[in-house]
Amino acid sequence: MEILEKAQEYEKKGRKITHLEIGEPTQKVSSIIKKTAKNSIEKGYDRYSNSLGVLELRQMVAKKYKENLGVKISPDQVVVTTGSSAALILALISLIKRGDQVVIVEPYYPCYPQLIKIFGGKVRVFKTHERDGYQIDTIKLKKFLSKKDKVLILNSPSNPTGVSQNKEVLSFLSFLGINIISDEIYQGLNYDLDAETILQHNDKAIVVNGFSKFYSMTGWRLGYLVVPKGMIRGIQKLQQNMYICAPTISQHAAIGALQIDNNEIRNMLKSYKKRRDLTIKSLSNMGIDIGYSPDSSFYVFANMSKYTDNSLDLSLDILNKVSLGVAPGLDFGPSFKRYIRFSYSSSYRNIQIGLDKMREYIKGYTE
Repeated sequence: MEILEKAQEYEKKGRKITHLEIGEPTQKVSSIIKKTAKNSIEKGYDRYSNSLGVLELRQMVAKKYKENLGVKISPDQVVVTTGSSAALILALISLIKRGDQVVIVEPYYPCYPQLIKIFGGKVRVFKTHERDGYQIDTIKLKKFLSKKDKVLILNSPSNPTGVSQNKEVLSFLSFLGINIISDEIYQGLNYDLDAETILQHNDKAIVVNGFSKFYSMTGWRLGYLVVPKGMIRGIQKLQQNMYICAPTISQHAAIGALQIDNNEIRNMLKSYKKRRDLTIKSLSNMGIDIGYSPDSSFYVFANMSKYTDNSLDLSLDILNKVSLGVAPGLDFGPSFKRYIRFSYSSSYRNIQIGLDKMREYIKGYTE
C-alpha cells in the first residue's frame, strides 16, 4: 500500500505511473455478468437473501465443483460471503480461540498474520523455498508441526509466487490431523496443470473461494466458503450476526458469471499465459532469473538479492526513478525482504511498458 500511495502522489503531480504492483484483473467484466445484475435489479432482487446465500447460486457452485473438479458437495455446504476476505474471517473465527497456534506458509498473503492476531491466535510461519519451486517440503512440515497447532492456512494457487501445490502435497496435508483452511481464490487461473482443490483429498477442509480474480469482479465483493456439514450451522450463525448476507445483486451477477461460455474462459486463460510468458522472458533477458515455474494466478516473484537487501527501498527507488510500481517481497514474509512481486493482471501492452521501464532501471541504475 505504501508503494501504491506514493504512486498516486506522483500521478497527482502529472507523472505517468505503470502499475505492476496491484493484484487486480484489469480485463473487462463479462457482459453476461452485467446483464444478470441489471436483470436482478429490474426484478426487484435487492433485498436480503438467505444468510447462506441465494440458493440458485449455491447450487451452481456445487455443480461447478462436481463437473470441473470431480468433488461432490451439497449446496448447503456453500456459504456465500462479502468477498473472500469475509470468508476467511468466518473460517478463522469458527476454528480458533485466543492463544491457538495457526501455521501459515511463507511467502504468504499479507492479511493472514494480521487476521490471526486480531482473533487472538498465535502465528507460526513455515517457509518454502525458490529452490523447491515453492512446493511444501512435506518431511520438514511434519517435523515442524506441533500438537499445539490448531489450523494450517494454505494458499494454492499462491499470491505472491503463482505456484500451485502438487497433488502429493495436497494428499499429504490431508493426513496430518490438523484443520486446514485452503484459500483457493486463484483457482482456475491455471496455465500448465489442471486446477486442483484440497477437497479432492480432504472433505474436512474449509475452502475459501470467490469471484474477484477469475471473473474480474473485485468491486462486486463476493466470495464463498465450502465447509464440512458439521460446521454449517455455526458458520451460518456467525454470518447472520456479522454480515446478515452477502450483497444480493452481486450474488445474482455471480449466477451470470457461472454461465460464461467455455470459449471465453479458454481465451482468457490463453491471454494470461501469454502475459506470464512475456513477463518471465523479459525479466530473464534483463538478468533477473526466475528460479522456478509460476504455473497459475498472475504473479511472478523475483529474487533481487544481487541488487538489494531491502525490497521496500528498492521498490520505492524503482517508482521514483522510472515510474514503475512493483510490490516489495517484505509484504509476503520477512524471509523474502530481497524479493519483489510483478503482477501481470494488467493489459499486455501495459506489461510491456512496465517491463521496458524495469529494463531501463536495471541498465541505468544498477550497473
